[in-house]
Amino acid sequence: MRLPLLRPAELTTEQRALYDACMKMVQDVEYQGFEVRNPDGAFVGPWGVLLHFPELAVPLGQFVNLAQKLPGLSERARQVVILTIGGRFNVAYELYAHALLAARAGLRPDQVAALSAGARPADLSEDELLAGDVAAALIRGGTLPGPLYDTAVSRLGRPGFDAVVFIVIHYLALGTLLNAYDVPAGRAVAWLP
Repeated sequence: MRLPLLRPAELTTEQRALYDACMKMVQDVEYQGFEVRNPDGAFVGPWGVLLHFPELAVPLGQFVNLAQKLPGLSERARQVVILTIGGRFNVAYELYAHALLAARAGLRPDQVAALSAGARPADLSEDELLAGDVAAALIRGGTLPGPLYDTAVSRLGRPGFDAVVFIVIHYLALGTLLNAYDVPAGRAVAWLP
């Protein structure tokens, strides 16, 4: 990683407040099974970068929390969108963490592998394929094609389409951050469901 990992004893007052908020967040079962802190207590992954920028991390965290709560998509479809982005931009930590989350959501290892490699598994549900297609079109750049927009809104509903858009924004931001600072995948961590 291009930034030093910050151990708890090295934190400023602003960083400590963010560290404590991150500690609270990662206690959730969603964050179990992949590395979020190293043995020294320093956060890794996006948290390890964001601790260097507490004034930016707080509003970004507020956006992320709101984007994650948007209704309209199954957890499987959300993971398809996230892995589509991670696979397109080869975001090591994003692929590492979301391979586990996608498996928990019911995606098979071969589907996770294909999405992580930038492929489109044909055997996903229609909603999952459509969510992945919208994400792939958005990250290619330009206006979303009209027929894809119409089909996505018709099939996923406005809330589902909107969720895809904001998940793309969320993970493009995190992926850019992770790649800019060359954040590696974490270590293997035991997880008991």
